[in-house]
Amino acid sequence: MPASPKIGVAAAILNHQGELLIVQRGHPPEQGLWALPGGRVEWGESLAGALCREISEEVHLHIAPGPLLHVAEIVTPTVHFIVLDYAATVIGQESLRPDSDALSACWISPQDIGSRDWAAGMNQFFASKAVRDYLCLSTTPP
Repeated sequence: MPASPKIGVAAAILNHQGELLIVQRGHPPEQGLWALPGGRVEWGESLAGALCREISEEVHLHIAPGPLLHVAEIVTPTVHFIVLDYAATVIGQESLRPDSDALSACWISPQDIGSRDWAAGMNQFFASKAVRDYLCLSTTPP
């Protein structure tokens, strides 16, 4: 029996300056590439619960999940992921402390998204009208 696709969640978090939180992946296969913080949904876990847990583990922030912005399907010879990208807001302090899953974490201006090397699925994310509206972008995606 073939393996089933993995379900993941990610958060598009904007700070008070309108900057987007991104993380640089710390492990293969996409080590060094940039993405939204997030990860896999565990068995029996709600999507919102997984999103809150993953963000807390990855960058030590507490969030309030918002609306679904985008769904990405990433299929390669070795991976089949379905990732649900949500808007989210930080509850409390915005001080980042990336864990071992991330080489780095930072806030970037949405206008600077073209300056990064992105993980699989991120170009789809930035091309989405709902995402571009959320980020207040009107230019062509990277």
